[in-house]
Amino acid sequence: MKTKWNNEFFARIGRVPAFWLCYKVQYGYTLDDYIDYMKNRQRTKQARSEQKAKERGQAYYTPGPRT
Repeated sequence: MKTKWNNEFFARIGRVPAFWLCYKVQYGYTLDDYIDYMKNRQRTKQARSEQKAKERGQAYYTPGPRT
């Protein structure tokens, strides 16, 4: 459920995250900017964790393509 109930899911159903509210007031970010930022942030975190696992010689889980 982590992949289904992410920040984008709650933003689309009308539940706005507090992180976005703060940055909307300070910098004028739109909700789409926030969603893109969070997606890119998660991608970089995942790539870095995979890279660390490779450096340590550990196996890591990579999901296959969704059908």
